[in-house]
Amino acid sequence: MARALLSADWYRVAPLKPRLRGHVEVHRQLFRGDIWFILQDLHSGKYHRITPAANYILALMNGRRTMHEIWEAACLRFDDDPPTQSETIRLMSQLHSSDLIASDLPPDMEEIGRRHSKQERQSMIARIKNPMALRLPLLDPDRFLGATVSLVRWLFTPFGFVLWLGLIGAGLVLLGLNWDVLTNGFTDQVLAAENLVLIALAYPIVKALHELGHGYATKVWGGEVHEIGLMFLVFIPVPYVDASASAAFDNKWRRAVVGGAGIMVELALASAALIFWLNAEPGLLRAFAFNVMLIGGISTLLFNGNPLLRFDGYFVFSDLIEIPNLGQRSNKYVFYLIRRYLFGVKDADSPVTAKGERLWLFTYSIAAFIYRLFISFAIALFVASKFFFIGILLACWALFNTFVQPTLKGIRYLFSSPELRQRRGRALGLVGLVLVGVFSFLFTMPAPYTTVAHGVVWLDQDATLRAGTDGFVAQVAPDVDIGQPVVALADPILENRVEILESRLREAQLRLRSVLLTDQVQAQLLRDRVALLEDQLEGLQKRRADLAVTARTPGQVIVPDAGDLDGRLVRQGEVVGYVIGSDDMRLRVAIPQAQAEIVRSRTAGVEVMFQDAIGVPVPARLIAEVPQSQNTIPSRALSTEAGGDIVLNPAGITDLSTLQSVFQFEVATVEPMQISHVGARALVKFDHGFEPIGYRIYRGARQLFLRQFRV
Repeated sequence: MARALLSADWYRVAPLKPRLRGHVEVHRQLFRGDIWFILQDLHSGKYHRITPAANYILALMNGRRTMHEIWEAACLRFDDDPPTQSETIRLMSQLHSSDLIASDLPPDMEEIGRRHSKQERQSMIARIKNPMALRLPLLDPDRFLGATVSLVRWLFTPFGFVLWLGLIGAGLVLLGLNWDVLTNGFTDQVLAAENLVLIALAYPIVKALHELGHGYATKVWGGEVHEIGLMFLVFIPVPYVDASASAAFDNKWRRAVVGGAGIMVELALASAALIFWLNAEPGLLRAFAFNVMLIGGISTLLFNGNPLLRFDGYFVFSDLIEIPNLGQRSNKYVFYLIRRYLFGVKDADSPVTAKGERLWLFTYSIAAFIYRLFISFAIALFVASKFFFIGILLACWALFNTFVQPTLKGIRYLFSSPELRQRRGRALGLVGLVLVGVFSFLFTMPAPYTTVAHGVVWLDQDATLRAGTDGFVAQVAPDVDIGQPVVALADPILENRVEILESRLREAQLRLRSVLLTDQVQAQLLRDRVALLEDQLEGLQKRRADLAVTARTPGQVIVPDAGDLDGRLVRQGEVVGYVIGSDDMRLRVAIPQAQAEIVRSRTAGVEVMFQDAIGVPVPARLIAEVPQSQNTIPSRALSTEAGGDIVLNPAGITDLSTLQSVFQFEVATVEPMQISHVGARALVKFDHGFEPIGYRIYRGARQLFLRQFRV
């Protein structure tokens, strides 16, 4: 669409003679191959990006040229794409509202006061809108950083970077070699009361060094740092510094280093702490090093290094892909797409200024919104679990900022925006159709509903054959009934001992009869010996009886590796085989409490997929349920440690204790299972028919609320 070069309002600004204020500096930067200019306001610490044409207009503002003269010169300079009068008026308005230019007119003190009050009000609203990250400025560290920057300047050289890489590399290698040692009882160790005290001591120290990294990186390349303070992140005090001066650096790698300096410091601390922890003796310093490693490694990568949150990773990512103000522009781009293609506003301004930005802006806006929503409610739920009413208020506030406020702005835009004057009916109709479509998709369109859980192939204890004593396998029966011998063991030494004891017992009994009437003292001694020999013989005879492993249930005898079993020595308690009846092999499935009711009441069908044939579903049926919830699982195969989905409790009563309550269900396949499946894990899918997704979301949110607050 052709732009109108002239404007009916031009007469208002044409005679003005503006000039750039003295507290404004101009810096040239390159973004995606295009030249841009950055205006640095030394008073407010804010930065503004303008095009070369706008910079040319700004450069001509010397207090002597009129705006009409400046505009004509700009049209001659950029004759291929001259700035329009409307664009020039808008530029002047933005510069004036940001207090970057002055004119030959006397200052309007009342207007300046209103502008200052508006800025203060906007700043206050921004702080209130994010109560989980409040900032408290404390002091100006610029003089201290300037006096000590020479001590660390060498760290910001290629040599320093190589040293940092070496330290991180050593830490990663040691982490891989000692992973099992570090993660053994990790949760229990971290949440121990004495360790929480050490975390509270280590956290501010690590974060202070983190912020010094930002400050020194800024000073090394000529920037200034005039603010250091505390940010209360979910009510936890965390140091921060204002390193925004790096925005004026012309080299994107330097800007990225300033943004990532804190992360680099924490990773270096974590690597050094790991090396110390592996070589130190147990004690307070070793425990402190563990917590430095924990803070510098996990929290840095999950939060500071995450570009979806407005922390260090966001600024590094934004600099590396050369899209400044990524978060705000991505939101504007999504709104532009709605205005341009949904509402038909053909003159809508796109925030895209370079090739390749569209995909970044659209993707980042969606991903950041989803993650920000998740993290806001996760924090609110965490706080609510400790401080109920505060957490509920935070959740309501997050809900207001994420949904209610944008909805109110959207309604106001739909009913009052001038750009929709000729298209308001279309906009309202399309929005209504979208809302009806979303509602229909969530609450009226049936979707397949299944629950997938892990199960373990389970045998009743009576079906397991265990050796009652040590012995060599002599014979195995194929099919048996209850009480019949299944496996015959042989123990020649035991047989010899039985024969010896039997002969000794007969000898003692004969001697007792010979002296019974003549010597009562000798007779009593022989009675005691006979009783002792009878007890010993009874014990050996019991062991000889245990050589026959009998069946406690009828069925087919299954002996794994039967060819290798004949003549092999088995120890007492060792499994030698199984007696499998028609209903002995079942799957024991552990279902979290949140899904147990659905599995119990709405299961229309069951399918099982074994590990050795994960893509082949086997029909099954639900046959039984343990009537109450438990905090244990039947087998470690169902735990996350063995590839399952149930988290074990390291502080539990047994090694199979779980963090959350589970219900156990028994599932049997339609066709008999193979003996090789015993003890193996399988995927079990419970089919619940069809249900709209919206009802599931509501049910999941309700269960989360009830579980989190134990209502």
